Amino acid sequence: MSLVNGKGAGALNHRDFRLLLAGDAVSQFGSAMFPIALVGLVAEPHGPAILGLLMGAQGIVVSLLGLPVGALINRYKKKHVLIVAHTGELLVVLGHATNPHSVSTLVVLATLSGVFSSAVRPAAGSLLPVLLPAEHLQQANALKGIANRGAGIAGPAVAGLLLTLTSASVVFVIDAMTFLMVIAALAVIREQRLPRDETGPRRLLADLKEGMAEVRQRPWVVAIIAIATVQAPLTIAPGFILLPIVAADDYGPSTYGLAMSCMAVGEVVGGLLATKWTPRRPGLVSLVGVMPYPLVLLALAATAPVGIIFTGYLLIGIGFMLFGVYWYTALQRDIPPDRLGVVFSIDQVGSFGLQPVGYAVSGALANMIGAKPVLVGAGLFGVLTTLVPLAVPGVPRLADPASPKEQATELGIQTS
Repeated sequence: MSLVNGKGAGALNHRDFRLLLAGDAVSQFGSAMFPIALVGLVAEPHGPAILGLLMGAQGIVVSLLGLPVGALINRYKKKHVLIVAHTGELLVVLGHATNPHSVSTLVVLATLSGVFSSAVRPAAGSLLPVLLPAEHLQQANALKGIANRGAGIAGPAVAGLLLTLTSASVVFVIDAMTFLMVIAALAVIREQRLPRDETGPRRLLADLKEGMAEVRQRPWVVAIIAIATVQAPLTIAPGFILLPIVAADDYGPSTYGLAMSCMAVGEVVGGLLATKWTPRRPGLVSLVGVMPYPLVLLALAATAPVGIIFTGYLLIGIGFMLFGVYWYTALQRDIPPDRLGVVFSIDQVGSFGLQPVGYAVSGALANMIGAKPVLVGAGLFGVLTTLVPLAVPGVPRLADPASPKEQATELGIQTS
């Protein structure tokens, strides 16, 4: 099926989505350059401890501001929120380009980065349903995933080359230019503002309560966010922080980069698959799709052949992308647009809020008992818990449970 002509062109037929897709890809390219430049700026003069402090500071701010920012997003056009957020990120990047040496200055910049980036994910997720009809949302999410992953592959490579030839400041300036481009794209997008009848603190609190109510009344949403909340620090974080250590010790220095490349390729494959495949039980597909992650942690702990490790990371990429596309699409279709900002913020806090804690604890435990025992614990926890949400009604379909009549129709049974 072509994505450009005919039936497959659905999402790409919309001018505003094409602008959003192009701007988002450019922005992700710059964002993928940023960590490489930050390492070049911070690692040598300050060491890995300060680098970890900066990453932790940003993550904590995102978690703390997630819910109130999600409610604020409901008050304004989503593109205006994104323009403000990206403008703030641009200024932060330019601050890094001045080559600050003070740790306190770097912490302030990291904190500001967390403030602005806390709005990007919920605002971007809430914008698509305003621009596109429901039948094109899955394809749009898949195309965004493919574009972002491609930018994520190219950005670090370009940043590494520039860092070798020039300096971190040059990389930061180029990163800032990408924010200018996405701001320009957002400025010409046509978005209808959703009608709201109140403003001010009282309405803000009401938005928070309404968004939380949307989550509570859908057990399948609660179940997915809950499993993400516990797996982020206990399974996801240990795998990401200990992979480079175990890879270097057991497989060689190039293994970490190759594993990440396999994962990136898998994400592109998963995105392409998601543009065409709408399974009847996307929740089942999604959770089975992420099961390779804890299995690969166990394989790393057992020093499995490197081919198994690379294949595992390829499957991880496919599964993660399918999960992301189907999950985002389900929320965008089921949650009222004027409450999506809060719901996406709850999802963001649940999915990433405790991950910095997981990084810190995993590193400390690895120093005490070794990396492999930590990987075994993380892998076993993931294997035992990943499929548990399937027992919750609605999770296999990522939708409210079907009525008896709908269930009979799915099974091909005629009802009166």
